[in-house]
Amino acid sequence: MVNNTTSILTQFIDLVNERTTTNESIGAIIFIIFVLLWYSSSIVFLLGMQIGRASEILEDSQKGPSKLFVQSLRNQSNNKEILSKKNC
Repeated sequence: MVNNTTSILTQFIDLVNERTTTNESIGAIIFIIFVLLWYSSSIVFLLGMQIGRASEILEDSQKGPSKLFVQSLRNQSNNKEILSKKNC
């Protein structure tokens, strides 16, 4: 009877150890996947922020030369008006 109980107890302990090892492996895999997803999403968000800033800088840089171009056209038209008034 004692031998039988010891055998059952040993089998139960072995079963618990196998399940614990399996659960620890699954937990470790889930943790690794979570960490990889967290870091990859943070990198994607940081890149998105940088792209947003770059497009704003690009828009600002395009506004400067276009303003200068429009201003030069206005100056030319003003010069033509002044010259046409002087000639008349």
